[in-house]
Amino acid sequence: MARHLRTLFIVAVGILCFWYVLKGINFQDLVTAFKQFHLAWILPALAIYLTGYVIRGFRWVVLLSPIKKCRYGSLFPTLLIGFMLNNILPFRLGEFARAYLNGKKESISASASLATIILERLFDGLTMVLVLTFALRFGHLPLDPANLSPDIQKGIHYAPILFGSAFVVLFAMILFRTAAEKAADFFTGLAPVRFRPGLRHLASTFLEGLKTLKNVRETLFVLLASVAAWTCEFTCFYLLARGFDLAPHPITYFTAALIMSVVNLGILIPSAPGGLGIFETVGKFLLLPLGVAPAMAVAYILIVHLVVWAPITLWGLYYFFKEGLSFKQLEQEQRSAQKV
Repeated sequence: MARHLRTLFIVAVGILCFWYVLKGINFQDLVTAFKQFHLAWILPALAIYLTGYVIRGFRWVVLLSPIKKCRYGSLFPTLLIGFMLNNILPFRLGEFARAYLNGKKESISASASLATIILERLFDGLTMVLVLTFALRFGHLPLDPANLSPDIQKGIHYAPILFGSAFVVLFAMILFRTAAEKAADFFTGLAPVRFRPGLRHLASTFLEGLKTLKNVRETLFVLLASVAAWTCEFTCFYLLARGFDLAPHPITYFTAALIMSVVNLGILIPSAPGGLGIFETVGKFLLLPLGVAPAMAVAYILIVHLVVWAPITLWGLYYFFKEGLSFKQLEQEQRSAQKV
């Protein structure tokens, strides 16, 4: 019952978002805007975008290295399967599936894998905050942040606090490992007796997954890899703007960085599959103050979302079936794990 209510909630939010996105848009104007797009720009945009995922694969190798030296060729398919599942399942469930699949494949704890994925998301959030700050301060953007939606202004304000606090907590857990373990023992002691051993093992292996933060060189590599991956992404946004003749004005390279960072900060929150609806809503909020016509803004953000969603979904599906996986199998194993 709860599962169906969550699904209905997601559908309702998606419908509401698309109602806002398409509100006041003349269908003929939207068709005209799409016709103005130069398809040749998709190839370089796609090439640079997919390069970002190749970089993410190397980043995950480094994040997992304190636990186990994993081969890139083994991790990369699992990484893409996880992103594919995020694109088609709600609440970013692909993260948990990736942790489970990697744990099974590499014979390591799923909770340790999940810890490295959480670190990925924190480094992603930190990187987008850095990109956002750099764009706002040094980009000479053709818009006043004060003219943005109040919700977006709040997101820009609170994102550094959120991700900064999360990093402080994780670093503290690493530096004060004994205290963290005692705290975990205390909280797991509140659970029913039969669950305590499993929860303690979960907490212990999760702390193992944070070991990368103890190594300065590896932490720096992960941060630089995150910057490189997201630079590929906002370069994709910029190249697609060139396809609509929206760049270099009013969408500059720095404006593309702003749009990319705010949109992705929005969809980092567990939501509809692939951030469907939220991606378009935030994108439209950002494009209108730039002077982009509503129909053109909608056409551009829809093309961007298609380019960043479809290739990774198809690539992930290829590996999913190549490795002999099935959605029914994943669901059954998830239910089995919940019963344990």
